[in-house]
Amino acid sequence: MKKLLLFASSFAFMATSMAQVVFSVESPESLQGSKDLEYAPAGNDWAAMTDLLDPNNAILDTLVIYRDDQAADSLGCFIAVNDDELAGKIAILYRGDCEFGQKALNAQDAGAIACVIINNQPGGPVGMAAGSVGADVTIPTVMISDVDGEAITNAMRQGEDVVVFIGNKTGFYPNDIGITRGSVIRAQSFGVHSLLAQDGDDFSVDMGAMVYNYGFFDAKNVKLNATITLDNQEIYNETAATVPNIDAGDSIFLSLPTFSQSAYDNGYYHVLYSVESDSVDSYDFDNSATADFAINDDMFSFSTLDENDLSLTHPGGTRANAEIFEACIVFRNPNASRVIATGLSFSAVTSAASELELDGIPIGISVKRWDDFFTDLDDPGVDVSGIVELEQTEFFFDGDPQGEIMYAKFNDAVQLQDNQRYLFCVETFEEELFFGYDRTVDYDYNVSTFYRQPLFPITIDGSQTFLLGFGNDAVPAIGVNLIDAIFLSTEEALKDIKMRAYPSPATSTVTVDFQGHDAASVEVLSLTGQRVHFETVNSGVAETIVDVNSLENGLYLFRVNLRNGSSKTLNVVVSH
Repeated sequence: MKKLLLFASSFAFMATSMAQVVFSVESPESLQGSKDLEYAPAGNDWAAMTDLLDPNNAILDTLVIYRDDQAADSLGCFIAVNDDELAGKIAILYRGDCEFGQKALNAQDAGAIACVIINNQPGGPVGMAAGSVGADVTIPTVMISDVDGEAITNAMRQGEDVVVFIGNKTGFYPNDIGITRGSVIRAQSFGVHSLLAQDGDDFSVDMGAMVYNYGFFDAKNVKLNATITLDNQEIYNETAATVPNIDAGDSIFLSLPTFSQSAYDNGYYHVLYSVESDSVDSYDFDNSATADFAINDDMFSFSTLDENDLSLTHPGGTRANAEIFEACIVFRNPNASRVIATGLSFSAVTSAASELELDGIPIGISVKRWDDFFTDLDDPGVDVSGIVELEQTEFFFDGDPQGEIMYAKFNDAVQLQDNQRYLFCVETFEEELFFGYDRTVDYDYNVSTFYRQPLFPITIDGSQTFLLGFGNDAVPAIGVNLIDAIFLSTEEALKDIKMRAYPSPATSTVTVDFQGHDAASVEVLSLTGQRVHFETVNSGVAETIVDVNSLENGLYLFRVNLRNGSSKTLNVVVSH
């Protein structure tokens, strides 16, 4: 067992302000580097768990695949048959079939000094509930992604010894400066709607990072740089003034010029922070961090948008251990009146152990106005008593679209107001359903230090609200679908005109039922206002069928122009 001791005991105190738990492969060289992880936190349901934030509890040792005689894929749900190999080593096994706490306890009983769980679903690691026996687990327990797990186990099956470091590395290496994705300032949201980012007055990005010296030597002549690229073109490159010295175990915030443009193109903005010093870094896997964002014509989100098509991604699921669970994101913008909210995009999965399908499960979709007045999280007036529900829709799953992005349309579009806080929420009463949460972005510095604004509140059992949710690195994968507010005036004035367009979502054709109105033409508009289809309609025709096979997936506006000069706009989702 290699439980590491610090170079100097004083680091145990200094580490509390710069704690960073890492899972890092030390060898073989082909796998070296830090990997994304989630770890079981000490306390609460994991009552006896080792505190990995304490650097004295860090572990460096060899991985051994946990084996039992019940499952070929090493789920760790039954007693190990290779406890002689596991004793004093780090057990590695897969998620699935039983509680996380049961897996960790079985590894502990087999003599393992830590437990690594590989996600058996596509995507990054997810938060782990202790379950019924997790309170008895003392060994560090972490989860890694399916991709990292596959690479590691492939190497092990080929006979390579895989040695990993788990814990807070403060004071372990001699020269070790670093930044994390949670220590940098990032755009205030990942998905930025183009109507809210028309120029530098509308939208800009503060830039800077907290730089840590995790090593036990002072760091000399430290430099922080940041670049931003769009379509492979560098549009920002700035370096902060050199810091002559950062003491061992200390940290410093370095600011950079604000990123601002006179006009913004839609696209995926790659933001890369990097730090260096005069010394050769003993652990250079955290010398850079990304803080990307995307400007698009469709949605607002805090979670990641796909680099290729700017669609919402669908990471693994998370939920509170409660009967009723509601996950929300906060929206507030000085130019919010330019847009209306038409619906929410989200994803969900069910527990693999339950074998429950999504089909028919209802999801509550809501928009709430947050009227409590407060400046930031330091304001004693922070409260959730002034919540006014504006729109509530019930969405039902059709089939079993595990992890796929769903679009839930509001019954009535919601006109947003400038500088007003809103909550956009998804809610479930199904205890085995987990909403998509993104663990690849981290708003910690934004929330904890720089802007001090709540972003991801959760409510459990309809009564207990936690403003900071599961933490600033647990981001609900919720997208707010927005369109130009110009479309609302038409809809509001013409609510008495009843028509329908179906099905929605549509795969190949859409039937527009005029319901007795005398239509002159039908045009189909994208959310940017571009007309993608137009056809005339003979007088007295009851309905028309529009071919949408050539349209890309997304939300479209079907505008029916009547012979009396009026028009009616209908929302239709195309999903092939």
